[in-house]
Amino acid sequence: MKVRVNYGKGFKEVEAEKAVIASPNDVEERNQAAVLKESLDNPIDSNPLPFFIENEFLLVVNDAQRPTPTPIILDSLLERVEHKRFEVAVATGSHSPPTEEELVYIFGRHLSGLRDRIYVHKALDHPHTYYGTTSQGTEVYFDEILTRYDNVVAITSVEPHYFAGFTGGRKSLLPGLAAFETIEHNHQFAMRKEARNLALRGNPVHEGMEEAVNLVKANICSVNTILDKNRRIYACSSGNIISSFYQAVRWAEDVYCVPTRKYDIVLAAASYPLDGNLYQAQKAIENGKLALNDGGILILVAQCKDGIGPDKFYNLLKESKTPWETLDVLTREYKLGYHKAGKIAELATRAHIWAVTDLEDEILRNAFMTPYHSIQEAVDDAVREVGGDILFLPEASTTVPLCREVCQTPH
Repeated sequence: MKVRVNYGKGFKEVEAEKAVIASPNDVEERNQAAVLKESLDNPIDSNPLPFFIENEFLLVVNDAQRPTPTPIILDSLLERVEHKRFEVAVATGSHSPPTEEELVYIFGRHLSGLRDRIYVHKALDHPHTYYGTTSQGTEVYFDEILTRYDNVVAITSVEPHYFAGFTGGRKSLLPGLAAFETIEHNHQFAMRKEARNLALRGNPVHEGMEEAVNLVKANICSVNTILDKNRRIYACSSGNIISSFYQAVRWAEDVYCVPTRKYDIVLAAASYPLDGNLYQAQKAIENGKLALNDGGILILVAQCKDGIGPDKFYNLLKESKTPWETLDVLTREYKLGYHKAGKIAELATRAHIWAVTDLEDEILRNAFMTPYHSIQEAVDDAVREVGGDILFLPEASTTVPLCREVCQTPH
């Protein structure tokens, strides 16, 4: 059978005799504007939306490393704003500032009207304000722009995340608007076994984020969207940044948790924009490995047109002769990004990682991956080597191939 595999903004067709496809679950297609209106009109555990937007406020949006449909949300939100006394902060976390192409992706048709009010967070360069220290010892510093506003509206989306449990909600601030040191200290807990996909209760990364956000005294309204497999808005929960997030998580589980068995071959495709660099594409590996047998082959498909991304994780892999050496370093020190190296190394100790990207072969070999230039060739070689069915994950960055009992979110 022929299978369409995402690659960049397009796709490639692959022939596979024994293909099993697992994508986000089919859900009812809904009118996006109506879903947003219902949510904005009925916020959870919160003052009504006019309270946040009738005077000066800060609007926080995700950067281009998330599939958040920000332009569509802005259509519904900005028609309710009757003044221009607000700024828009792009919550980059520790990512690089968005390019012009990425700004167009983030804001769509609203870019020209908002351009003179856009503020791009820079975790290393901007002044940050101290808010307190969490019970984990994380010193919480948020971008100074937060101190200028009593009211904040954060636009985000909720998808599974391999060590924070889920994206969305509290992630608009941590890592979104946090200082580098704050992000680094929080993310060091990513190597704990409790920090994993779908897990919130007992997850030290999530709990640290939530505790940090609770230190902020501003009034925050979070707009959390959940997308279906076609990237349309399926559901939305607005209101209190904590309560609305947990509601969104319940809907996200309905879409993204896909029961399946394990396979000897898993093809995990990171779709645009989550395929921009190897750093981001690694999320597809994390989901794909959940359905991979020990000794199996995981085929990562990700264009990586922007290269490696933040290079600390890659340098650790490159400087290690074996995956075990990488893991040994992590027992002694942590730098932001090392968790990604650790996750790749963990998988490399029990299975094979092949990769079809635009990256140079040597880069992939340094990351304990076998480079391929053709998806079809990788699939054919994998079948010859281990045989059996192939599990295709066309949206691997957001598809979690797990049984329901592993979902540990509070209900």
